[in-house]
Amino acid sequence: MSNLIRGEFYKLRKSKYFIGIIFLTLIISYFLLRRFYAIVTSVGNPSLELQNGMYSIEYAFENIVGTGFIFSLFAGEFVAKDLKNNMSKSFTYGYKRSKVILSKLIVFIISFLFLELIYITILIIHTSIAYGFYKALNYSTILYLIRLIVIGIMYNVATMSIVFMIAIITKSNVCTVISPSLFMLAITAALNSKEPIPSIVSFVFPFIVGEKALARFAPNLDIIISIISSVAIFTITTLISLLYVKHKDIK
Repeated sequence: MSNLIRGEFYKLRKSKYFIGIIFLTLIISYFLLRRFYAIVTSVGNPSLELQNGMYSIEYAFENIVGTGFIFSLFAGEFVAKDLKNNMSKSFTYGYKRSKVILSKLIVFIISFLFLELIYITILIIHTSIAYGFYKALNYSTILYLIRLIVIGIMYNVATMSIVFMIAIITKSNVCTVISPSLFMLAITAALNSKEPIPSIVSFVFPFIVGEKALARFAPNLDIIISIISSVAIFTITTLISLLYVKHKDIK
């Protein structure tokens, strides 16, 4: 397993597309910053509450749908294309299919978090210089910061596991790249439908309920549902990916 993970990282380091993905991430950072400042300075918003570096963390996590196309591009190349063209070699070398898929999932998630860290760091530094990180770092604030980071990572990873599953099943760059459009459809369905459809959609797509759980004074129920949703969806999508590859002929 460790050899497979090292091999995936080696392929990633040698790839040209990953450099392009990093460059796109830097470009996205610029647009995220512009939108952040537009939000916190717009009329009608509690600008004093939002003008701080800590809010930029929440803002970055909440934009997983908007930044998702970068990670879907990455998944298209790293997962779908590799599965279609090269991964059968790993199977013929004697590695179990489950280990091959798990190693690719691990490297995909780590790389995704690295890319996300790039624009989150840029946001934090830039906004903290402009407004300060937070007005008072007390015990309550530190606990909220920990919750913000943990839940943000959990539901972002769970959301990307859906993209990973789509890449595994379709083995198509195009299908993987357009997969974030499913997230937009999910939001539309959640907003325009009657119960219980919004509740079901919110659970299936962790970023919907996850955004509620990121709020400073979020109800405990929203936090619990967000955690359960993230763990459940990540587990389900991983199992589906493993079962699909196990029973599917890879050529």
